[in-house]
Parts: sequence; C-alpha cells; structure tokens
Amino acid sequence: MKYICLISCLLFASQCVSNDHVFEKPIRWVTDTWPNYTEQDGSGLYHDLMRAIFHKNKEFNVNYAPWLRSLELVKSGGADLTGAMPLNAAYIMSQHVVLSQPISILVRKDQKHLISQRNLSSFAGVWRSGYYNELLDDELKKHVKGVATENADSGFNLVRHKRVDYFIDVRTILSTHLAKQADREDFTLIDISHLNLYMAFSNDKRARKVAALFDQRFSQLTATGKLQEIYAKYDLQQPNQQQF
Repeated sequence: MKYICLISCLLFASQCVSNDHVFEKPIRWVTDTWPNYTEQDGSGLYHDLMRAIFHKNKEFNVNYAPWLRSLELVKSGGADLTGAMPLNAAYIMSQHVVLSQPISILVRKDQKHLISQRNLSSFAGVWRSGYYNELLDDELKKHVKGVATENADSGFNLVRHKRVDYFIDVRTILSTHLAKQADREDFTLIDISHLNLYMAFSNDKRARKVAALFDQRFSQLTATGKLQEIYAKYDLQQPNQQQF
C-alpha cells in the first residue's frame, strides 16, 4: 500500500509539473531590433537563445516593434515576452540573468576629457525611447538629461553633429553599431554604470507558464554547456545567475 501511495504521489506531481507548461503555441515574442542581439535577418544573441530554449522556430514566433511598443504589447497581453531589461515589478521576470553589461555613453573623442559620470548632469544626452524609465536606475536618472530618439542611427547622428554630447546604451550595442561607422575613430565609449538584464513576461497565467518553461530550459541548457557556447559565439560570458 505504501508503494502504491508513493507511485500515485509521483504521478500526480509529474502531472502538475507537466500542466505548468501546457499552453497554446506559438509563444509570442516581441522585440526591438538591436545589432548583434535581434537583427531582423534572424541573427543575434537573443535569437540564438530563443531558438535553443524554445526548440528552433517550432514553439515561438517573433515580431519586431519599437521598444515602447514592445513593452505595451507585453503589458496588455498582446505578446508573451520581451527583453532583456532590468528587474521590473510590472512584469514577470525570468529567474535567470540573460545579459550582464556596462551601461556606457558614446562621446566624440574631443569631448572625452570633459565628460565623466560625476559631471554627466552638465551635458545633454540622447537615448532610445523608453530607455530612460526602463534601463536607467534611479541614481543614474538624477544625472542623465536630454532627449529620446527612435533608433540608434539618429542617436549617433545627434552626437556626430554636436546636437547632444553623448548617446547612452548598453556597451555591446553601442560598440557593435560603432564598428559599422566610417568615422568610428572619432568616437569613444565611457562606462558609467552596470546592469543585469532579464527577459520580461506578461503578468498573466499564460505567460507565467511560458516563463516557467523558459527558466527550466535555461537551466537545462546551462548544465549541458549549450548556452555557454552561444554566449561565446558573440564574445560574451554567460552571466552569473542571481535568484530573486
């Protein structure tokens, strides 16, 4: 009788775990376009992560939208997930850090000796729409002043033509975009902060299941070494993980 009870409990637990991951496919991923992360030709770190975690293209589809629009779609349940971004109570966040990077500013080299983290509030900057609220922490917001722009090209051009003093973003995104510029030697990057970034899921029952599946498979792929290979492909270290 004890063995029968034990087997029954195990079967019930197995069914509960299975049910946690039962939801209608495909998973709906919405994202802005970022160089080296979410290129619209399907290349980039996040594309490779999603294909590895959600089994190629069979379990998910991807739509591209500006960052603010992506956030609104996830908040409203029109998409299941977006990211990566800092921890935010408005969403269900992945348990795993998917990117750990400096926050940097792009400046003209002739300005490098003038601008630093300590005197940033004396200069005007530019950032992608939505980044001020979603990417910058409260301390950094005290010092960052300027305007938002819709894309990286306009951000670079505003610095290039001296309309603003700096362009703020994740370091690898800035460096990847900078490498494509003919006048790249005229610019440099200054690190001003650091962030751990997570995937963000809609705060509803369906997305909770998507998030649970994401976290489970992320752990499995970490254990096999597959994720380390993906990060190495982009010259990145897989982040140290922090539970919250």
